[in-house]
Amino acid sequence: MKISYEWLSDFVDLDGVTPKDAAELLTRVGIEVESLTIIDRSEIIIGRVVEQKRHPKSRNPLWIHQVDLGDRTEQIIAGAPNAVPGSLVPVALPGTAVPNGKLVKDLNIAGFSAKGMLCSAEELLLSDDHSGILILEAGRPGDPLTSVIPNQAIMDTEVTSNRPDCMGHMGVARELAAGLDRVMKADFMPAFTGKAEPAGRDMVQVSIDDPDLCSRYIGGVITGVKVGPSPLWLQRRLRACGVRPINNLVDISNYVLLEYAQPLHVFDRSKLAGGEVHVRRARAGEKLVCLDGIERTLTAEMLVIADAERPVAIAGVIGGDESAVTEATTDVLLEAATFNGPSVRQTARSLGLRTEASARFEKGLPAELALAGARRAAAVISELAGGQVHREWADIYPRPQEPIRIRLKPWLIDEVLGIHVPLEESEGILVKLGFHVRILGDGEWDVLPPVFRLDVSIPEDLVEEVGRVWGYDRVPPTLPGRRHDKWTPSAPSVGRRLDAARQVLAGAGFTETWNPALVSGRMLEQLRVGARALRVSNALSDDMDTLRTSLLPSLINVIALNRDRGRTDVKVYEIASVFLARVGDKTTQQPEEPQRLGVLADAGTTADSGRDAFYAMKSVLDGCVRELGVPACTFQRAAAELFHPGRCAAVFLDARQLGYVGELHPSVVAELNVEGRLVAMEIDLDPLLAAAAVKRAQSLPRFPAIERDLAVVVEEHVSAGAVLAVIKEAGRDVLESVRPFDEYRGTQVPEGHKSVAFALTFRSPERTLTDAEVDNVMAEIRLALEKKHSAGFRT
Repeated sequence: MKISYEWLSDFVDLDGVTPKDAAELLTRVGIEVESLTIIDRSEIIIGRVVEQKRHPKSRNPLWIHQVDLGDRTEQIIAGAPNAVPGSLVPVALPGTAVPNGKLVKDLNIAGFSAKGMLCSAEELLLSDDHSGILILEAGRPGDPLTSVIPNQAIMDTEVTSNRPDCMGHMGVARELAAGLDRVMKADFMPAFTGKAEPAGRDMVQVSIDDPDLCSRYIGGVITGVKVGPSPLWLQRRLRACGVRPINNLVDISNYVLLEYAQPLHVFDRSKLAGGEVHVRRARAGEKLVCLDGIERTLTAEMLVIADAERPVAIAGVIGGDESAVTEATTDVLLEAATFNGPSVRQTARSLGLRTEASARFEKGLPAELALAGARRAAAVISELAGGQVHREWADIYPRPQEPIRIRLKPWLIDEVLGIHVPLEESEGILVKLGFHVRILGDGEWDVLPPVFRLDVSIPEDLVEEVGRVWGYDRVPPTLPGRRHDKWTPSAPSVGRRLDAARQVLAGAGFTETWNPALVSGRMLEQLRVGARALRVSNALSDDMDTLRTSLLPSLINVIALNRDRGRTDVKVYEIASVFLARVGDKTTQQPEEPQRLGVLADAGTTADSGRDAFYAMKSVLDGCVRELGVPACTFQRAAAELFHPGRCAAVFLDARQLGYVGELHPSVVAELNVEGRLVAMEIDLDPLLAAAAVKRAQSLPRFPAIERDLAVVVEEHVSAGAVLAVIKEAGRDVLESVRPFDEYRGTQVPEGHKSVAFALTFRSPERTLTDAEVDNVMAEIRLALEKKHSAGFRT
């Protein structure tokens, strides 16, 4: 938002404060000034045209002016004829750079000297009008132009969404006054100037259909206005803030919007059918030609201002062209209202139209601001357009704004900020920001926030107000105090350890998902995991009627959604809590909420792809367990209703079962209308995290490793985990690691047998192993496997 330094000086004394000082102070108190633009007109002087005549020799129309500059008269040639004798004009002498960047030179034009330039409004950056010379309303020849048109400094500010009051100059000036420890020149609520008869509430009938969407509507009647151009000072301020002047009534409504942050609208009262104003929802299909000349079709979700026959404005966004003021307008209805922010935002988005009004309503304006804005606008209209303000306006206020009182322990300010702020200064800051402070008998403060500060509701908000105005830059830098013997925690947090597992999953190509805790109870039954489910009594839909007892239903939905959109080979996981009814009581006790890791992979359609995905899933689990700092888990062949009877393993940590890994049962997949094979894993994380040891940094190995492969042929019922356990035991302390990497069934092994291949890594921390030593250990491993599982070996 653009803020004018000159305009701010109407509300706070800026003596001794440069625009740069003001910008820096505003940034410190929380209103970030992104840029500062200064328009310097101090080198331009005022002249009075004494004589004007046509240039006798120029091919193009030019006029020669004799201009009185106070102490002398200079001859100046211009291409516009509107500077007639007696006109006061801005003059730039040779060597002067005018605000738009043009450098004025001493010229000779077709035999006549030109000692300067008569400036247009465009050259002075007052408007886009360059059709003629700017004619001044007042001034004295020889005086600087700044005596009637001051220099301008424009600050481009970024206002946070919780401070809509600072989207107007008065709100910004209040922040500046508090930071400078100065008093505001103007009160928030202007005096009411309405005296004309009859009462305004008898001249227009106002109704609000939905108080949730419009909490207040003020309709002020002003008669006998004369529509015309606004004075130059008002146009200058509007243009400085990026608003194009139109006529005095429209300009005044925009002026007050920029001053108070309260959007207003002015209707031609004679164009309101029946003298009625109804704030209602639009009827589907209604149309409105807006002020920009575009006809828009309305929907039933939009709030409109309507008369007895039709909509005349879209509430909070834009007015209608048919009820707009024109040069023939004499009586107006001044609208000041408070519309629901989310409703205005939705309407503006639906129409693709964001206006200055909607930008403010979206942030949520206080209802009391409407009255202040309306009073200010009525006073300016009466002054500049000659209207009579009628007494007792129509003011429909079904839900008055309730005051919020905050009880503040003043010592909380020092406690939270970590510095000492004298109580009288803390109180003074709050008072200058518009708060009313009453000191109670027990030393606590009873604080009433101003009506325009809806963002302040708790003691900590008051502390923040004091802190930002006092200046966070005044807080001395200090190191955090020591609270423990060691500044580092004895063990990484749960979140950090889980991040390590996430990295393993990401490295294996899995994508993390976040899913709602509510799922379909029917789907839980289909997956055979609904035994301990808790149903929601007021479910939003059948798809979200039960707290999930497993993470797999949510992951299956993710896989199905991706397949519907043509994506295959999707691999996803989730780390979250599930909810299990306690055995014996499903209603009164809090459910158990174990944290789990759920993993699901699209495994294609072939048996080989399903088997490969199964082993890959086990490998991922091994990596996660390793990163969590837990001893390796073991796997045992298992049978679970959810999983394929021949491709399922139970996961154990010591003697405790953590969960299952395997291919989902084909009948379950078919029942869910999901094609192909799905390989899943779901384990409890709480036991793993409880058993996790602190990972210690180790030096890199000093001695080389020796790697060997071993293909073990065992009967079909012998699991790879059982073989793995024998290898580890027989490998002694020189076996650094072992992992299965292949499984074979075919003509090269006896019927009823399988071949499982393992990769073994040998290393000694003390010396380099020889091939002979490793051969001896391999022989011991073979012997142990022959004894334990009657194993054979393939080469």
